[in-house]
Amino acid sequence: MLSFKFYISQFDVNDQLKPNQFVIPRKIASIWQIQHKMTGKLLFHFLSCDVEVLIDDTLPDTVVQVEPSIASHLSLLTHKRVQCIYDYKEKTFHFGPSVGVVIGDIQDSQENPFGTITNYVTEMAKSADAFHFPFHVFSYKDVTGSFIHGYTLHDGAWKKGTFPLPQVIYNRIGIRNQEKSVKGQDFFRKLTEMNIPYFNDQFLHKWDTYSHFSKEPTLTPYLPKTRQLKTRQDLTEMLNFASSIYLKPFWGKEGAGIIKVHKEKGSYFITYPTDRGWQTKNVKTIDQLVELLHVRIQKRQYLIQQSITPLHHLKTPVDFRILCIKNSLGEWQSCSAIARVGEDNKIVSNLSQGATQKKAISLLREFFPESEAVQIERFLHELAKHGAQVLDRETNGIYGELGFDFMLDNDIRVWILEVNIKPSKGDSIQLAKNTFPSIKLLLGFCEYLTGFSEY
Repeated sequence: MLSFKFYISQFDVNDQLKPNQFVIPRKIASIWQIQHKMTGKLLFHFLSCDVEVLIDDTLPDTVVQVEPSIASHLSLLTHKRVQCIYDYKEKTFHFGPSVGVVIGDIQDSQENPFGTITNYVTEMAKSADAFHFPFHVFSYKDVTGSFIHGYTLHDGAWKKGTFPLPQVIYNRIGIRNQEKSVKGQDFFRKLTEMNIPYFNDQFLHKWDTYSHFSKEPTLTPYLPKTRQLKTRQDLTEMLNFASSIYLKPFWGKEGAGIIKVHKEKGSYFITYPTDRGWQTKNVKTIDQLVELLHVRIQKRQYLIQQSITPLHHLKTPVDFRILCIKNSLGEWQSCSAIARVGEDNKIVSNLSQGATQKKAISLLREFFPESEAVQIERFLHELAKHGAQVLDRETNGIYGELGFDFMLDNDIRVWILEVNIKPSKGDSIQLAKNTFPSIKLLLGFCEYLTGFSEY
């Protein structure tokens, strides 16, 4: 039988203790019915040691003491705050839950060591500390055996060190090739062998996501007509169906590689990104169009999707990003909604392409009565949560976070544009200073995956 959780706010190293001595306060000893000088075991993930348990009447209720060799062996020297669960039958003290964020590359910069997600993981580390979670950020390239060479936040600064592999891993490797590399696959295989849960399992490309959704009758009404671009016939048939279409790379992100084709009065207008910004060309024949697209696309896989005309009173592209996170019960919860307003000369509304953002409800209130604006936003939340549940059911691995992009057309019809498996954090809207609404939920999900949320 396991006890309720004990929140340790201070892990003192006492060099006056004899080897393998572990000191706990009288209050917790009384609650857990622990006898003075009994033998037991300390366990921090896969690291353990046998101890003699001492009881100290003078210790504050949230403080424990260990002799130096124990702290060193359990890699607890850098962790002052941690949760503890006691197993009465095995006489074992379980420490944790340690949380790790794995990324691709770490930069040699104290101000921005983790690239665009530095601010996010910094806030995550602060919240983890408040929850009594040991927290680390590391690269999959910096793993040796069962230990990582990563970073922990200490006194407001990121400090490098060597730590045991965390008990749960949040996958934020941002480049598919890194995730699929030999070293990347070796890393995930190691986690599986050690029974370490990790979430945001792997990238899913746009066609995979569309295929999963198209099997679900409750989602098909919200899917734009979409097909793979394999032949000239695919292109002509889609242009016969819709005069305006988007060509999207399977693996593109932040609007990269998107091409818009518009057919009007016998001409084809092609808009695409270049080093000098967005450029539009027009050709007269389908042969010229195919030739131009071939140069742009080359051997990359693309899909074709009908263009959705946004609300008539919006002169620029606008979409709505709904973020879904799994909570401490392992259930999907929709936690934030933003509107992204593109620039006049852009065909996308990604923030990396110059778009601006605001709360979704604020933008909806500009064009709809209060009750209708609230109803629309609520529907976006519910549709995103349902989509997350479907994707969870149809895919392998664990996903704990999904970003849904929606658009409203002139008939106030909602369309699912795409789903981001690893939503960008560098441009996340902050609803309050230094606060990200998803962090508490995400840490709760981490606790759920380790089993600590049950106590």
